[in-house]
Amino acid sequence: MKKYCIFFLVMILAVSFSSVLAEQITLGTSAEYRPFVYYDDNNELAGFDIELIEEIGKREGFTVRILDIAFDGLIDSVSVGQIDLIGGAFSITDERKTEVLFSDPYYANQAIIIASAAGNVPESIELDRMLDYSIGVQRGSSFDQWLKTNLVSEGFLSTQNIYTFTTVDSAVKALKSGVIDLLMFDEDKYKQSYQNSGDFKIVNEAIGDENYAFAAALKSTDLIARINDGIAQLKTDGSLDRLISKYTGVSGEDAEIIISRPSQIEKNPAFVPTPTPIPPIDQPANCKNVMVYMADVSYPDGTKVNPGTKFTKTWRIYNNGSCKWYEGYSVNYVDGDYMSANSAVIPTLTIPGTTVDVSMEMQAPQAPGEFVGYYQLRAPDGTYFGPKLTAKIIVTDEQVSAPPVGAPPVITRWQPNYYKGDNGFCPTVYWTVTDATQVGLSINNKRVYTTNVTSGSTVLCPGGGKGDYVYGIVAEGTKRVSYVFTYTNTGGGKSQPKINPTAIPSR
Repeated sequence: MKKYCIFFLVMILAVSFSSVLAEQITLGTSAEYRPFVYYDDNNELAGFDIELIEEIGKREGFTVRILDIAFDGLIDSVSVGQIDLIGGAFSITDERKTEVLFSDPYYANQAIIIASAAGNVPESIELDRMLDYSIGVQRGSSFDQWLKTNLVSEGFLSTQNIYTFTTVDSAVKALKSGVIDLLMFDEDKYKQSYQNSGDFKIVNEAIGDENYAFAAALKSTDLIARINDGIAQLKTDGSLDRLISKYTGVSGEDAEIIISRPSQIEKNPAFVPTPTPIPPIDQPANCKNVMVYMADVSYPDGTKVNPGTKFTKTWRIYNNGSCKWYEGYSVNYVDGDYMSANSAVIPTLTIPGTTVDVSMEMQAPQAPGEFVGYYQLRAPDGTYFGPKLTAKIIVTDEQVSAPPVGAPPVITRWQPNYYKGDNGFCPTVYWTVTDATQVGLSINNKRVYTTNVTSGSTVLCPGGGKGDYVYGIVAEGTKRVSYVFTYTNTGGGKSQPKINPTAIPSR
């Protein structure tokens, strides 16, 4: 495919590869909802929705890239193009229809309200008798909106008694420990994961159905048409029914396995985060919170440390939305191995289109092994957004030294243009890199230009007449990063030379 292009960082971050051009779509999901989407024992994304979208992709001719994002931030992420599609038990609601375009539903589920079997909650509670009870829901889920639309608006429930949680499992833990009186979520998940424990009871199941579907930006009619076609094929040949049976036929003996990382909730019992007051700031109306992970500046994932070592983990993140980040924004621990670190504030005002480094003081566990903690960016109103940030370390008894501090180089621009000189067409190459101490340019693996200028351009004639030449760029820093493109010199004829670039990958 001919391209006279650069893959600018902002272009890469703001626009995901479309299914039309690259036959790849990016599915955004919040991977905390078994059996629809979750991490398996190998820490790989799995579940009903993952297998479903991959099967649709096979039939419709696209591959799928999965991005794990905070549930609260899914709609903002699809609206700015960070992801193409939302999936993972995402319910169709009238409110969401104003923001996204839904596919045909592929799964219907019943919502219920449960209570602790050991508590003082009655065996049955009518929906118009809930003023005296606190109730939990997954943050950003359709249940949260349903309670406000159907109960709060009628005066049957106070907003002060609605508690929101990052995951259903953390909400269940809060219910069992008495932090909340009730919990609203879907019946199938309850039957698969919690019913056989005997710890809970259903107190209301007359709520109605939830319909799960995929969702895309309002303008993505072609993509949704392909999704609908794939769903229809799967329904016709029985594949959808087989998937439903595979993922909803979990026996009682497997219920304990399904609960994801409950022990970490015990270690960090702050079930309900307190929203930070919003300081005076000129924030755009209805702005979008979208974050992209850029790099580990210190202690990159997989770093070896000694038991009990105190260390500072620093992430570089990019503001890809339209909201300004300020001191009310913070990175917070949400899951995984707890390493004595709860939160870190955004240190400086970060406007859209810029990066910021966020550091968090941590301490390694005393026992050897591999550990990983998960963190997410949180807005002042308490909503989470963006993909999970990770702190993954290997605790070992062998003596290790602290790794070098500094993010690896990132090549954000590598663009050929043209100059017609005595030797025919000579490309002018443009580059922009970050976190590099030296930049080298080469032709056919022979370095012809070296500089410490991180953004510039130069004319590089191939010097050999007509033919194919491989132009390369190398950025040196804490690691070595390189890319190439193939240039076909036409020798100065009327036809333009061919450029076959290697795409700079999105981050």
